[in-house]
Amino acid sequence: MQGISKSRHVHLMDALLQLETLLGKECECLQQATEYRVDLENMHSNYERLLEELARQITNYEVMYSHVKIQFLGKKLKELKKEISVEMPGFPVLVQNIRIAYGT
Repeated sequence: MQGISKSRHVHLMDALLQLETLLGKECECLQQATEYRVDLENMHSNYERLLEELARQITNYEVMYSHVKIQFLGKKLKELKKEISVEMPGFPVLVQNIRIAYGT
């Protein structure tokens, strides 16, 4: 999936506006050109709004991810590492969890 090119969109809008000007009120295709232009403008506006929403969602996710990984998970794993001895049955699970959390 590719993003919508703003420059291509602007060029097409300009071309449709010029066509509308050239056609004047004499051609029945003027209405079709106008409808296409309005529809494309609405779709592009919706696309831009969705991109902004997606950017906010990504930012919120990254903030939460960092908080959970560093502030919560990291601290809890360090606490558990101090409390659990190597001989305890849960130690291998703890080590595995630490590796998963830190990608090592």
